[in-house]
Amino acid sequence: MDLQLQTFLRRFVNFTDEELEEVWSFFRPKKIKKGEFMCVPAEVAHEIGFVIKGVFRIFYLVEGKENTRFIGSENIFITSTPSFTTQTPSIEYVEALEDSSLLMLTYQDLQRIFEISPKWERLVRLLVEYFYNEQQERIYSLIALTAQERYEMLAKNRPDFIQRIPQYIIANYLGISPETLSRIRKQ
Repeated sequence: MDLQLQTFLRRFVNFTDEELEEVWSFFRPKKIKKGEFMCVPAEVAHEIGFVIKGVFRIFYLVEGKENTRFIGSENIFITSTPSFTTQTPSIEYVEALEDSSLLMLTYQDLQRIFEISPKWERLVRLLVEYFYNEQQERIYSLIALTAQERYEMLAKNRPDFIQRIPQYIIANYLGISPETLSRIRKQ
C-alpha cells in the first residue's frame, strides 16, 4: 500500500500491514489536471480520492457567484461528501487547483471494505468527526473573526496555500473581496 496513505490512515486507526494490504487492491491511481473537475452539480460523486499531490477546492455557484466552502491539499480525502455518502446528485463543484495525483475508491468498494473490517467504519467515523470539527472552526472564523484575523489564521495554519492558490480563490474562501485581501496583504 502507498506509504503516504498508510501514514495518514494510521493517524486515526492502528491498522496492521495485513489489514491495509487486503484492501489496497480497491484503490486506483488517478491524475486530474489543473482546472478539471472531480465532481460537478447534477452528477453523482461515485468516487472519493485520497490526495497524494495537489490542491482542491469545493465550491457552490449561487446566482453566478462562486462560494468556496473548502480548500484542501495533500493527505486528505476529497469528494462531494453529501453526494458520495447518499449517492445522489451533487450541488457543488470539486475542482483541482493544481495538477493532482490521487488514489480513488468507489462507493461500492468502500462498502466492501466495511464488510472486510470494522476498523474501516471506525476510521470513517473518526474522519467525519475530524472534518466536522474543522468545519465548525471555519464557520466560527467567518462569524466571529475579522477579515484580517481570518487571513492571519490561514497564513499561520496553511502558509503553503498563500503560495499555491490564486488570490481571488483565497479571498473567496475567506469571505472577502480580492481588493480587501490585497489591502490586508500590504499591511
